Amino acid sequence: MLDIDLASPVPVYDQIKAGLKGLVSKGQLRPGDEAPSIRGLAASLKVNPNTVARAYRELSIEGFLDTRRGGVSLIADSAVQVAKGGLGDAREAFADAARRARRSGLSWQELSEAVRTLMKEEQ
Repeated sequence: MLDIDLASPVPVYDQIKAGLKGLVSKGQLRPGDEAPSIRGLAASLKVNPNTVARAYRELSIEGFLDTRRGGVSLIADSAVQVAKGGLGDAREAFADAARRARRSGLSWQELSEAVRTLMKEEQ
């Protein structure tokens, strides 16, 4: 369901948040759907449940998750809008990184090759 990279400099809880937002953006999770349980997601990702709980707390604050009694978390009605905002943030971060790379001397061809390499790694 979600993939995380333990070697990434991005904190695991942020990767979990981005992953859940991505699932909503792709339509794999919809408002009203039950999010994976904290313990279940932690077990499948092989991370500490506190890490997943932190991600869920932050997603609740952002209006992405509705937490109910008994620890059930539902995808909120506003999740689609929150997820779209997250995609916009990701696009802007990518654009900033590309601008920095260009200012550092990388050509458009070298940047394109770097993106192609990343795409191959993801497959």
